[in-house]
Amino acid sequence: SYTGVVFELSPRWTVTGRGGRITANVSYQPTLAVGTGSTDPKALTHSLLATSRTEVVRNRFFVGANASARLLGDRASSGQTDSINFNDQGQQSYSVSVLPQYRHRLNRYADFVSNNVFDYVTYSGGNDSDDGGSSDSASYTLNAAVQNGRYFGATGWRLQATQRKVHYEDRSNDRFTNATAGLSYRFDTHFRARGNVGYEDNSVESDRDDESGVIWDVGGTWTPNPRTSVDASYGQRYYGSTWSGAVNHRSKRTRFGLNASRSLDNRRNQQLVDSFFFLVDEQGEPITDPDTGAPLIANIPQLDDTDEDFINNRISAIVAATGLRTTVSLTGTFSRREYEVSDDDQDSYGMTLRATRRLGSGYDASVSSSITHFTGDADSDDDSTNYDVSFSLSKQFSRRSSASLFVLYREQKSDDDDDEYDERRIGLTLRTNLL
Repeated sequence: SYTGVVFELSPRWTVTGRGGRITANVSYQPTLAVGTGSTDPKALTHSLLATSRTEVVRNRFFVGANASARLLGDRASSGQTDSINFNDQGQQSYSVSVLPQYRHRLNRYADFVSNNVFDYVTYSGGNDSDDGGSSDSASYTLNAAVQNGRYFGATGWRLQATQRKVHYEDRSNDRFTNATAGLSYRFDTHFRARGNVGYEDNSVESDRDDESGVIWDVGGTWTPNPRTSVDASYGQRYYGSTWSGAVNHRSKRTRFGLNASRSLDNRRNQQLVDSFFFLVDEQGEPITDPDTGAPLIANIPQLDDTDEDFINNRISAIVAATGLRTTVSLTGTFSRREYEVSDDDQDSYGMTLRATRRLGSGYDASVSSSITHFTGDADSDDDSTNYDVSFSLSKQFSRRSSASLFVLYREQKSDDDDDEYDERRIGLTLRTNLL
């Protein structure tokens, strides 16, 4: 058991801007921690979410950039991880992506488009490559396409070729190459249908006889009004069926979102910014934690960390309601992994309920409760369930200073007695804005 007081210093820098040819959103928060008693916190951890896009040459050349730093549990039984329990349960991941895009209007009949990605993912902590766990990796995606120009109106077409290579430090590399032809048609302002057909030639770590073949997909987008959208697609790839769907509805006070997909994935992809599932308010802006100020990410059940490729069947949903003084959100996720080499399937699901309320006189209160469950098919995988309940009360003393008191109870039940634990925290946070 660990008992003691942990002192944390967490400066945070937030930049949100749009001007001219540049848009940027950055939230960075390092945490320095020192513990007393038998506690053993990580001395320095990092949390970063950053996205930007720059129009380098007007209407021609654009460059996007994303970066992240996250704390994650290094196995399914880790539960929620932060700087306090990091040394026993956690890992730190970092990712950076650069997304150059080039557009050129050839004539009234055709445009040229090239969307490219260069990214790098690295880890430190319990699962870094020195310990035989994760593998640092870099990838590039090169893309070239010719698509319809203005002449075709409601009809769209696209011919494209894409190659993606992933170079791993401690496992075999992946290569994905495909060429496709696509057609789309806009029936009216509300509905558009699309379809693609092509061929892929891949070299990936898998026990399948063939990772190449004909690929196709069909889908459509329905937007009955500015606040509602529905998108769905279905197709085939070398690993079988692939599908995705998204339903989003937003009113003045409520928001509903549902996303589902079946696709090839691995742990490195899940560290990239584009994979995050943010909680947002009625204006679409990320909701921030009243205690830390950091953007809230939906509770994503953490399965075993591995660099093995897997087919990821995933569903995530959010329902949020905002009143004059109260905001309530319910998020849920389900994930099923079908591994490409080990043939071990894993399931997990999670749900989080959170409510915040402005009490008046500068006071705000929030309460949240979550549950996550993990099930593994392999003999070494034990079922585990995590429960979290927390409460916080904050007081705004001035425009620049505030304080909050929070109470947390966390418990994990597992088939393996060694993985069971409970945790009780009482914390006091003091915040001040220097700028």
